[in-house]
Amino acid sequence: MLPQRIARLLVCFCPGAFWWLLLTSGPSQAQSSAPAMPSVLFATKVEMVQVPVIIFDDHGAIATGLKASDFRLLDDGVPQKILYFDRERVPVSFVILADLSSSMTNKIPFVQEAALSLVEPEEEEAKAEDEYSLFGIGRRSRELLPFTSDQSDLERRLPSLLAPTNESTSLFDGVWLGVSAARHEAANKHRAMILLTDGGDNHSRYSLRETKKLLEEADLPVFAVMAGADFTLADLFIPRQKTPSRVPLPGPGGSGPSLPFGNAADDYIGPAERRGPYNMKELAEASGGGVFTARDNEDLPRIVRTIGLAVRYRYVLSYRPERGVASGANAEGGATSHSAHKIRLELYPKGKFAHYSMPYYKRTYHSIE
Repeated sequence: MLPQRIARLLVCFCPGAFWWLLLTSGPSQAQSSAPAMPSVLFATKVEMVQVPVIIFDDHGAIATGLKASDFRLLDDGVPQKILYFDRERVPVSFVILADLSSSMTNKIPFVQEAALSLVEPEEEEAKAEDEYSLFGIGRRSRELLPFTSDQSDLERRLPSLLAPTNESTSLFDGVWLGVSAARHEAANKHRAMILLTDGGDNHSRYSLRETKKLLEEADLPVFAVMAGADFTLADLFIPRQKTPSRVPLPGPGGSGPSLPFGNAADDYIGPAERRGPYNMKELAEASGGGVFTARDNEDLPRIVRTIGLAVRYRYVLSYRPERGVASGANAEGGATSHSAHKIRLELYPKGKFAHYSMPYYKRTYHSIE
C-alpha cells in the first residue's frame, strides 16, 4: 500500500533535476542534524525540459544580448528545437551556507561581508522579492535564520549570527540541511545555494558520494566560493591579473537587459577564480553550479555579488525531447526503463563565441521511457 501522505515534489530542471515524484511517509523537517535520505525515488516521463544556463562573455562579465539562434542544444547527441527562450529577472530563494569552523576563523569578517553582498539594494526590492536563509557549518551544521524577505532585518542580524565556532567541519551535512530547507520552505521556484568555505570536511555523517547523489536529484545549484588561494599546477603558469580588461554590461537601449544595480564594471569573474578543490568541484558540477576561488579574502564579496546577479538573470532554454534511434527509446508496448540522458549546450557559431564561458548548467537528467 502507498503511504497515507504522498508528497509530490515538482522539480523543474534548472541547474537541478527534472520533474520527480517523491514518495515518503511524511514531509521531513529541517533539524540541527543532517536530514535522512528519502526512502523511495521515482522519475517520471519528461514532456518539457527547461535548461537555465549562466554565461560569461570574453571579458568575464555576465553575458547579455544572446538569442535562441546563438545556441545549439543536443539531447543524447540528437539536435533539439528550442521552443522557448527567455532571460528575465526572477525572484530567487537563496540558501547561504557559511563555514564557521576553526579553519575559517580569520576569514569570518569577509564571509559576513560576502553574505551581505548578496542582498540587493533597497530600491530593487519592488522588482522581484528574493528571500534568504542562513546556515552555519561547524561540528553540527544548523539553521541560523529561516527564509526571510525582510532585507533590513537580515542585514541587521547577519553579522552577529555569523560568528566563528572554533569547531570541526560538517560541510556535507550542511549541504543536506540546506537542500531540505529549500525543498520544504522556499517560497520561490528559482533557488540557489551559496557556499562560503575553504572546502574541508572532517565531521559529517554523510559522505561526498551521498551528497553528490543528493545534488544530482535536487533543484538547487550550488555555487561554492572558496575562501583562500587554491594552488594548482596550472596557477604557476597563469599571470595573476587583479583587474582584467572588460567591458560594462549594456544598459537601457543596449543589446541586452539592463542589470539595474551596482557598478557593472565590477560584475566579472576571471578564469583564475573559476577553480576549486576536488570536493567542491564534484558537488557544484553535480548540481549545475560552479566553484570560484577568491585569491584574496577581499574578493569574496565581489564574487558572491556577481553570482547573485547571474542567478537572477539566467537564460532559460526550453525544449521537448526528440529521441533518435540511438537514444534507446522503447517501442510501443515495450518494457519501461529508467534512462539517463545527456544534455550538451553550445554557443554557435563557435568562432563568434570562442572565449565565452558556459560551464553552469545541468548536463544529465533521468526519465522513464
